[in-house]
Amino acid sequence: MNDLENLFPKVAIVADQMNGFGGADRELISMLKLFPNAEIFTITFNKKIYPQITNKVHTSFLQKWLERLPKSLARHLKVFTPWAYESFNFDGFDLVISISAGPAKGIITGIDQPHIAMTMTPPRSLWDKESNFRALKLSKMYLAISETINVFMRIWDTNIAKRVDYWTANSKYIQKKIKRTYGVDSTVIYPGIEERYFETRKQSQINEVKEKYSLPDDFILIVSRLYDYKKIDWAIRACIRASKKLVIVGEGPDRKYLEKVADKNPNIIFQGYVSDDEAISLFRLASLLLFCGLEDFGIVPVEAMAAGTPVFALKEGGLLETVKEHISGEFFKTEQELCNLLKDFDKRRYNREAIIKQARNFTEAKFLNNLEKYITQIYEKETKK
Repeated sequence: MNDLENLFPKVAIVADQMNGFGGADRELISMLKLFPNAEIFTITFNKKIYPQITNKVHTSFLQKWLERLPKSLARHLKVFTPWAYESFNFDGFDLVISISAGPAKGIITGIDQPHIAMTMTPPRSLWDKESNFRALKLSKMYLAISETINVFMRIWDTNIAKRVDYWTANSKYIQKKIKRTYGVDSTVIYPGIEERYFETRKQSQINEVKEKYSLPDDFILIVSRLYDYKKIDWAIRACIRASKKLVIVGEGPDRKYLEKVADKNPNIIFQGYVSDDEAISLFRLASLLLFCGLEDFGIVPVEAMAAGTPVFALKEGGLLETVKEHISGEFFKTEQELCNLLKDFDKRRYNREAIIKQARNFTEAKFLNNLEKYITQIYEKETKK
């Protein structure tokens, strides 16, 4: 057992529904290196997407519902999440950690069970008016229903903040949002990427991925889930106007809309899903990574920088803390600014080693070290009560 396991022998980690791999999931998997015997609680869980997780996983009553309903309905059941999270029983656990961009912090714990809320962001759909309904045929109807539900959900989300004992944020940007939304202070603990993203890759491995996907010699890359707020349509239009080849890796409900925006332009390539290992090769092959959405932290740009690839990103949110302007990338505020940057782009202006050095500020080792120190401090506070 490591030191933390001695302090907190039985740990529960609560996550948002686990049916699509994202940044919070990477952070959760890193946390399991500190708590290898932790049990996971989540609303729904798709084992096929998380083969690396061998821990015991508890799911809510919504798991059975979604097994019987079409996948398209999964995202519209958020009205039931308060009951789902409050139904979990944490008897016997010494520490409960919720890691969430949604309502997972709404769990009910015992008076002697410290609850740490590792907050990716206050729910965007509630507080930032993010809907992601653009790709749906009945988008206006969904928007009207969602706005009604959100009134109730915002009240619940505000009230459950009282159930949290300790707060962490994944960036200074989110730290400010937590303070504004819930009126509480939080500690910034930056996420980090695994060492494999920095490792030297054989040229044969890189060439194998290039040949497999028939990639051009010079291309710009997007690695993202395809949702409205990611603003991938900005990237498509800017690349078309700048005559740049764009490879889009990822899937999501916005794909058909984005394909319409691309209008069969040969410079825009929709690659779909690729494995993490293949993505590492893609980062090395790409001339540039684009990140157009407002992000809380943004793990993908750090992964790209670990390969020595510069990043062009929206000048807002967590990426202002990870991308170093003129050293590891550039920022833009509008689609036109992005287009101008692309027309003027020359990778020779960027030093590969300086970009990698910037990425080194956000390693998994640093994340785990900071998290271990933080939880140890919590133990000391709890034992003095």
